[in-house]
Amino acid sequence: MLTVILLFSSLITYAIMLGTYLSQAKYKDGMIFAVTLPKEAAKHRDIERIRAVFKKQMTNISIVFAVLLIPLFFLSETFQALYFLIWMFVIVIGIVFPFRRAHRDTLALKRKNDWFVGARKVVQTDLRAMMRKNERAAPYWLYAIPLASAIGLTIYWMRDGMMLLGVTAIFTVLLLAFAGAAFRNARTKVYSSNSQLNVSLNQASRRIWSYTFFSLALVEVFHFYLIGCSILNENAVFNDLWIAIPMVFTIVPLVLILNANYKIKRIVNDAVASDGTIIYSDEDEYWGNGFTYHNPHDRRVFVEKRIGVGMTVNTGTTAGKWFIGVTIGIAAAIVIGVSFLTIYSELSPPVLTITEEQRVEIDYMMYSVDFPAEAMIDIALVNEIPQGWKTNGEATDTVARGHFRLNDLGKSRLFVYKNNPPYIRIQLEDEYIFYNEKDPGETERVYERLQQLLKR
Repeated sequence: MLTVILLFSSLITYAIMLGTYLSQAKYKDGMIFAVTLPKEAAKHRDIERIRAVFKKQMTNISIVFAVLLIPLFFLSETFQALYFLIWMFVIVIGIVFPFRRAHRDTLALKRKNDWFVGARKVVQTDLRAMMRKNERAAPYWLYAIPLASAIGLTIYWMRDGMMLLGVTAIFTVLLLAFAGAAFRNARTKVYSSNSQLNVSLNQASRRIWSYTFFSLALVEVFHFYLIGCSILNENAVFNDLWIAIPMVFTIVPLVLILNANYKIKRIVNDAVASDGTIIYSDEDEYWGNGFTYHNPHDRRVFVEKRIGVGMTVNTGTTAGKWFIGVTIGIAAAIVIGVSFLTIYSELSPPVLTITEEQRVEIDYMMYSVDFPAEAMIDIALVNEIPQGWKTNGEATDTVARGHFRLNDLGKSRLFVYKNNPPYIRIQLEDEYIFYNEKDPGETERVYERLQQLLKR
């Protein structure tokens, strides 16, 4: 099941990225490879040569990444998730290189032939439009709805030791609120020499994006709620859905962003086409690699992407630098944390020891447990574990570790290798504990030691 879901996610991700970058080889909106060019320059033989090299490199890289997916079918479920993260990181970085080369060669050719459009090194603007307010944008108070929901989830999850998940939800809402505020206060963009038309188009754009970010905040809070439900798993329906939830909620924000971008482009194209006076400005020097924007003379934190849809961050502003730094820091912490826990879980299985003080200790990451020998009511060696669901822990195709609720037994802690009997069942006053070793013979020896401890 996990293999199918990860493979599907990989194909969707790669298809989107491939479509995004391949489309840059076409002359559209006055640009090719994110470089602004006059229409006649796009047909130059050297541009055609750059385009041919780019397409060949993209074909080669597609084959390489397809081959890199093969190990996914032979790894255990635990390492499949880690390999998928690594694959995603490599593809995001690797697929950029053919485009960077095409962008660099096209820009060099533009400078050589003096193919400039509009004013060089000038960011044009309309002062009358820039002074206007944006009353039609989404009001700030709307974010109180998702923020209050995230705070409520945090308080509710505190008793289950999941406060960090709630805090992450709060931070996500605040991050989206910040992005929405940045759009509201963004510098006016010039679409035409008609000032009133510029005002109307900018108001429409800001309204659409502000409500899109508000919708994203609501969607992400619901996303975190479903993640919490899948972890606590109080309803058995989440047993087969916990992996699909992140995949679905990766697609939903993408759909919202694509929808916003489509609406804005449709409004702008219709309005400018009827107005008939388009203003082009040449800002290529601010677009490093064609997709990163760094302009210290532009106060906008977010600007429209030249590649793909949506907005990108202006790293020339202080707010933009903080946004990128915090986002990268959080992403790195999550990836490193998940990778560490995955590897640690695989290489450091639970260990049961009996101390000199006659205490039983099971040491395993965040789910360790210890209790005195006299707390054991009963010990049994069983070949099956009752069905149930996870409340806080990990459950893969090979292991189950952490807090569970089992049918007929209730609250339980599992430290077991699945489908690898026998299992030691320890009954305490308020819960059951199941434990086994990878080697069935070692499990039986641990059981005998516990039996001797119980008889004393």
